[in-house]
Amino acid sequence: MNEPKARPRRKRTAAATTPDAVEIAMDVAAGAAPSEAAMAVLRSHARLLDHQGVLARNEIFRNRIRSIRDIAIAAMVVALVVAVGAVVWSASRTTGLVIQPFSVPPELVEDGLDGRAVAALFQDELVRLDAATSSPRPAASFRNDWSGAISVEVEAGGLSLTGAYTALTRWLGQETFISGGLSRTRDGLELVVRTSDGRAITVRGLPDRPDALMKQAAEQVYEQTQPYRYSQYLRTSGQGLPDGPEQRALYGRSRAILTALLDSRSQIERLWAYNGLGVARDTTTRDSIPIMEAALEIDPDHPIVQVNLADQCLFLGHAEAALGHSQSVAVSWSNPRNRAKVSEDRQQRLPLVFAARVAELQGDWRQAQDLWTRVLNSGQPGTSNPRDLRMAALIALHQPSALQRLIEDDALRSAGRQPPRDPLLPLRAAAAASLDQWPQALAALEAFEAEVAPTLDLRDRTDRMTFLWPRLAYARARTGDLAGARTLIAATPLDCYLCVRERARIAELAGDRAAADRWSAEARRQGPSLPFAFAERGQMLMARGDIAGAIDFYEQAIERGPRWADPQKYWGDALMARGDAAGAIRKYRAAADRAPRWGALHLAWGRALEAQGRRDQARDKYTEAARMDLSAADRAEVVRRLGARTQP
Repeated sequence: MNEPKARPRRKRTAAATTPDAVEIAMDVAAGAAPSEAAMAVLRSHARLLDHQGVLARNEIFRNRIRSIRDIAIAAMVVALVVAVGAVVWSASRTTGLVIQPFSVPPELVEDGLDGRAVAALFQDELVRLDAATSSPRPAASFRNDWSGAISVEVEAGGLSLTGAYTALTRWLGQETFISGGLSRTRDGLELVVRTSDGRAITVRGLPDRPDALMKQAAEQVYEQTQPYRYSQYLRTSGQGLPDGPEQRALYGRSRAILTALLDSRSQIERLWAYNGLGVARDTTTRDSIPIMEAALEIDPDHPIVQVNLADQCLFLGHAEAALGHSQSVAVSWSNPRNRAKVSEDRQQRLPLVFAARVAELQGDWRQAQDLWTRVLNSGQPGTSNPRDLRMAALIALHQPSALQRLIEDDALRSAGRQPPRDPLLPLRAAAAASLDQWPQALAALEAFEAEVAPTLDLRDRTDRMTFLWPRLAYARARTGDLAGARTLIAATPLDCYLCVRERARIAELAGDRAAADRWSAEARRQGPSLPFAFAERGQMLMARGDIAGAIDFYEQAIERGPRWADPQKYWGDALMARGDAAGAIRKYRAAADRAPRWGALHLAWGRALEAQGRRDQARDKYTEAARMDLSAADRAEVVRRLGARTQP
């Protein structure tokens, strides 16, 4: 039986799998015979994509422009905020004194004394007072800080940036404002001055002397608003006067102001009051020590107080304490906060001064000479005399002829002027002593004693006992007046390092070895960190023939003063006495590195070279010595040795 054949089925197009026309067109185009409709859709879509790409690129560009704009706006806002902040900060930090125009009646205006003219006269007096005041205290430490300027206010009409800034500084700043009025009275003129803290002063004077009225008022305002600086102004004014009632009155007013400041609530005011009292010329050096120590209880790291305490200790002859305080300044100065406690006009000078003090107390005279030269060239104010201290260092380096050049320069500068006394007499004495010219040294010291003694104040009287008398006593001993030397040295303080050193040396010259040993031991006890008494003890033992003992003390001196030339040379001399010329040359070379123009050293060096048979090198040393400073005996020896070498 035949089965019926199945009807063939027509192939159907697969149903679309997505409603997206582009995807449907892409499926159709992928077939063997893509339809025109599908291709049209794809071409249309391609054009759309191109257009969208253009739009996208435009949008990206616009976004970048917007970003740049936003950044610029943000930068402008930040800059504006910073500028406003800077203006506000600057206004808040503004200091100074502003004198507003004074009120003046019409009849005085007709005489040329209008409000601004009176304010200008008052300004002149305040500027004079401020310029005449010397103090290391920084302006920022005062409640009323005038460091910004002392100016007369200018009235500005209308609204302006300058006026707005002035209003801002008055609101936020730290300026002191002064106003007042000048008027006629039945007897003359009356000036009323008011400060911004509400206080007022009234002064009266003659009608034809407005300048005297301004001076009187300015001093009272200065005392009210800047009491510490006014006390220093009084002290400075008194120093320029001879000893008498006027000087004592100025010192007394200065002391009264400082004493009143000790009760201030401000620790800064109390500290500076102690400092001012401690360095006052009518305070004895011994009394100043506890005053300075009280200041250090308030601020143990204050560099000015430490420096002043070091100076007072040095004046008293407490050399070991002076070294310790000077070294403490170096530690405190490393902290910027401590440097800010010193006025800017002293900040360059101060570290040089205390470094020079340390160098002197350790015998590093080359370093001291360099530092005092830098202090001198800094031009900054201070109490030390860097020129004389620099010259003292050169003399300690065995270059006394440098003093003669200084004296000649002074003579040229002061031609026709004859000072009441020679301030270089102590330096003349030191220069003569370095060349063993003891009669000349004694004459210079006695002349200084005779000229200075009647004019000394309390502070200089202490300096006289601890600086002048020990040197004068030793000069008397070296010229044969042992009785006078022992009498004078007995009047010096027992806690003075130089005094007990000279007691030991005078006793040694007198042949009293027991007393020399006792005083030398006391000097080393008072100055355990200082090299000088150790080297002097070595010289005593060397003179007694104890070479080994002398070398031991020279070595101890070098440990304490490694840059001091003298014990190096003395050690070389001791080695020569032992017959060790090679060892002596090594010590002489080390000494020459520390004191290159020491004539006696080069003479000794030449002897050591000659002892080794190195005659040409010895002659070179003698020739060098001949060009340097020498005592009369040493110069005669140099001439003899050079002359002997020229003989056939």
